[in-house]
Amino acid sequence: MEEKEELLSAIESHQEGEKNLSFTLMLWMMILLLGSVVLLAPKIYIRSNIYYASKNILQLQNQSDSLIEENKHLKKQLEDTKFKFLIMDIGF
Repeated sequence: MEEKEELLSAIESHQEGEKNLSFTLMLWMMILLLGSVVLLAPKIYIRSNIYYASKNILQLQNQSDSLIEENKHLKKQLEDTKFKFLIMDIGF
């Protein structure tokens, strides 16, 4: 029974000593945290810029497609109008 109490008291004293973090451990944690931020911040920044650039490219591509279709439509209208005036000149 006495051995159990000694073992229990040794464990408790060991646990009490570990409750406080040492300065060097805190310093290493801060260095690791700062290092991870330094390594990951550029990656996040670059990915964000790529996302917004691709979003702008997609918007410009959609506008380009729309303008190409509108140009085709206007060319067809111009040809129809030219044909109509040609028929009117020949007929009258």
